[in-house]
Amino acid sequence: MAQFDEADDNEKHSYSGERRRFLKAAGAVGAAGVTGLSGCTGMVGGGGGGTPTISIYTWEEYADFKDEIESALDVELDITKGTSSAKMFSAFNSGKDSQYDVVIPNNNYIPKLMDAGLIAPMPDDVVNNFDAMYGKFKEFANTQFSDGSDIYGVPIRFGWYGVSYDSREVSDPEKSYSELWNEENEGNIIMYDNHFKSMSAAALYLGYTDAFEGSKVSLSEDQIEKVKQKLIEQKPLLQGYIAADPTYIKSFRQGNHTIGLSGRNEIVEMWDNGDDWPDLYVPKEGSLAWFEGAAVSKKSENKEMAWKVINQYISKDIGSQLAKVGYSPSCNPNTQENLSESENEMFGSVEPSRLDGFIPFKAVENEEAWIKAWEEVKSA
Repeated sequence: MAQFDEADDNEKHSYSGERRRFLKAAGAVGAAGVTGLSGCTGMVGGGGGGTPTISIYTWEEYADFKDEIESALDVELDITKGTSSAKMFSAFNSGKDSQYDVVIPNNNYIPKLMDAGLIAPMPDDVVNNFDAMYGKFKEFANTQFSDGSDIYGVPIRFGWYGVSYDSREVSDPEKSYSELWNEENEGNIIMYDNHFKSMSAAALYLGYTDAFEGSKVSLSEDQIEKVKQKLIEQKPLLQGYIAADPTYIKSFRQGNHTIGLSGRNEIVEMWDNGDDWPDLYVPKEGSLAWFEGAAVSKKSENKEMAWKVINQYISKDIGSQLAKVGYSPSCNPNTQENLSESENEMFGSVEPSRLDGFIPFKAVENEEAWIKAWEEVKSA
């Protein structure tokens, strides 16, 4: 599964270094003193002088709020910066779950951690910001992150995929994946060089929404074949395939393409850096969405404090700042109160109704067949 998950992780978290330097200069809390766990004794939840230490394996921007959380909770944080959910899971699954109290991968890895028996259930009385979350993410927690009685993960922030376009060149597009097969856009279309994203877009365009409703994305052999043929049909219209968000943004700015499948993060980053011409819509057929899920190691010796730390990340104050550094809205809508009108447009305010068409990332049934079909698309 890591094949698409690692690619998604690296793209999702490829944020602008210029943006991060600006935030630090503007007063955002720096990550000085954040260390990895080399030389760790293996005892999680410990700490000297009565102050517990909570060790966290997460994305780098979470470290920006180390000092704030330490002050709020009288705790010490030891943060290891991750680069992919696959690596986070692999570390936990290879015995390093005894070194970490908290892990924050993408949502499709929380069930894997649950199935492996590596994480602890959430106590009802500690994560009091859970009730403030969008109803859709409480629903996701109760389905993806639950064993039917207990919840094992807390959604933190989210983003989604859609169709972005240059509003100077593409006027009034149909809000559908059909624009990615529209001959009027020939030579100006970009797709991801990623079997999960591109094949999912084609599958949704073909109306295979039922395949995304279970615990895994499950296309039949016949559906996979039709998805493959649809993508082969599209190839003459393409400017090309693209792998990473920074490359997507560069290509877009250079005018190499005018429309394409993309994550919302790329467009928000462009808006934040002064580009007012990119636009993005959620296709009427549905949109893939990712969100991060925080969980506590089953071997943590200080589970309650670990959950308190997670609760801080979805608080109104820290959640709003985390949304800004990641160009991604918090799962807690109350963070909007701490954002300006322009900030809310980019990474804050989201109408709950817009979340209804979101299809969360999931593992893929028979992924080998997907990969084989994608290879045939690429070589066609």
